[in-house]
Amino acid sequence: MIRGLRQLAFGFALCFFLLSLGLVYWQVIKSDKLLANPANRRLIRMEERVLRGGIFDRNGEVLAQTTDNSGKRLRIYPKGEVLEPLLGYATLLHGSAGLESSLSDWLMGLKKPTPIQVIQQSLELPRQGNDVVLTIDGDLQQAAYKGLKGKTGAAVVLNPKTGEVLALVSQPSFSPDDLDENWEEIIARPNSPLVNHAFSLFPPGSTLKVVTSLGMIHSGLNTTDLYECSGSIVINGQVISCDKKHGWVNFNTALAGSCNTYFANYASRAGDQNFLAAAKAFGFGETIPLELPVPKSSIINQELNPKQLDINLLTASAFGQGQVMTSPMHMALIAAGIANKGVIMVPHLVQRVLDPEQNLVYQFQTKPWLTALTADESGTITSAMITAVNSGTAVKGALPNVQVAAKTGTSEPGGNMRSHAWYIAFAPAEEPQVAVAILVENGGVGGEVAAPIARDLIDKALSRKVGDKE
Repeated sequence: MIRGLRQLAFGFALCFFLLSLGLVYWQVIKSDKLLANPANRRLIRMEERVLRGGIFDRNGEVLAQTTDNSGKRLRIYPKGEVLEPLLGYATLLHGSAGLESSLSDWLMGLKKPTPIQVIQQSLELPRQGNDVVLTIDGDLQQAAYKGLKGKTGAAVVLNPKTGEVLALVSQPSFSPDDLDENWEEIIARPNSPLVNHAFSLFPPGSTLKVVTSLGMIHSGLNTTDLYECSGSIVINGQVISCDKKHGWVNFNTALAGSCNTYFANYASRAGDQNFLAAAKAFGFGETIPLELPVPKSSIINQELNPKQLDINLLTASAFGQGQVMTSPMHMALIAAGIANKGVIMVPHLVQRVLDPEQNLVYQFQTKPWLTALTADESGTITSAMITAVNSGTAVKGALPNVQVAAKTGTSEPGGNMRSHAWYIAFAPAEEPQVAVAILVENGGVGGEVAAPIARDLIDKALSRKVGDKE
């Protein structure tokens, strides 16, 4: 009898201990994550008594702000759809998305709260959240929006030296001001306006040749050797075609002219291990450390970091086809890494956070993410990208008095769909201040459609000197 009571008491004690562990885990360790979850009803209730902080661009322009008129609160977005879906939304009816969601802990004063905010939060008193200053330049964002307006796609502009995101546009967009009233109509629109296309995955086409180039260099192949392009080549029964006969080319002119047969041939000679190592060095299969989630880029469907590729997949992947999938955000980082002598900096959208009294709460510290290649290897690829702008497929991205380095891409999405138009670039080539990636979905030829958009954005960025660290 006594033994049974002891076992029962022990069982109750064990259950109490496990419940306590669970409470500690969810209420302490995971409390911030739970609060930040847009489905959390407590967070929605908190919105009723916390005046959500404002979001500003790098120059202090208001991007999002909450007004309080006699107790009636309204979240306003002065730039309209120019910043969507990057900014996202925050409504009691539909929760939150975009930066409004990922930065909610800052905007509501939950992350690193001041002593006053702690007391106000404990007593559930009305209070004010923190203001967030982004790295985005409002005028450059407007220019990117204008360049893509009427198209489906994305534009990403980075400072390659710091990783700052200077502009990030996704099209089509939507107006966040009347989201609740027009929700059903917005979600029914074609081409997914609520989806950030800068973070979506697409076949990169020939823009990936800059990655393939690194694998070829690592293999020890002589990039000055001449190769004759006759317009097509057969490798292991697979026909690889170019849009024309390029004739005799070396690495420099092959990248500039975007010769598929050259890269398929040399990638097969370099081997799958060098190609896969180069892709991993540039961040394929890795999580991009941004304030918003970006899907991982991949070489094949089955696994993020395959141990090997068969010859057919290797040759197709060498010019960005096969099963390769990546995002405009990642391609902008790849361009930025080449621009920054091989070092890819941690990308970031948040510059600093200020409390209600405008005291500094948080300042982003610039730091490297990956060292993808050496300065010499970067120089080799940059030289070919310069040739592409001066006399190759990227000429429509050229600027007077500024040397641009670029690579075009025209990727096949499959079926009867029109090609995606890509363009990655940086400038000035000798001392880069800005790097861009442009994608026009089903837009056609990258050098024709995406290049002019990139050119205008680079020109705007350099004229405003937004690539200079403030």
